[in-house]
Amino acid sequence: MPAFDSMFVCVAVVGKNNDPLFLKGFTDEAELKFHYIVHTSLDVVEDKVANSGKGNPEMYLGHLYSIEDYKVYGYITNSKNKFIVVMKDRDGVPKDNEIKSFFRRLHVVFANMFCNPFYTPGQPITSESFGRTVATLASSL
Repeated sequence: MPAFDSMFVCVAVVGKNNDPLFLKGFTDEAELKFHYIVHTSLDVVEDKVANSGKGNPEMYLGHLYSIEDYKVYGYITNSKNKFIVVMKDRDGVPKDNEIKSFFRRLHVVFANMFCNPFYTPGQPITSESFGRTVATLASSL
């Protein structure tokens, strides 16, 4: 576990077919709990995308929902991959533009990893470098 007090408790990447590609938790809580939270957020993501119209939908989906002591935020790429972030619900939650900036940086990291000739699209992301970079991004917010 990283030794920082981040607002983030989980960052996940979900494939275009809603298959989990990457999930990194930043707390000692059970990873299964975060799998559940991420999975349930996919319905909200699909609703937001469907309601955005056929035009150029905003990639940043914003606050999806709150559950227990967490807030869940979402982002969708042009290739329909989804980024889900679970954050602690407490005072001092980052502003929307800070969260949007985090997602954009995560998107760049994901695109760079996706261009790796050794990565097979649609397969779980096992790159240690990707995991370290995500942890660094999460600690910077």
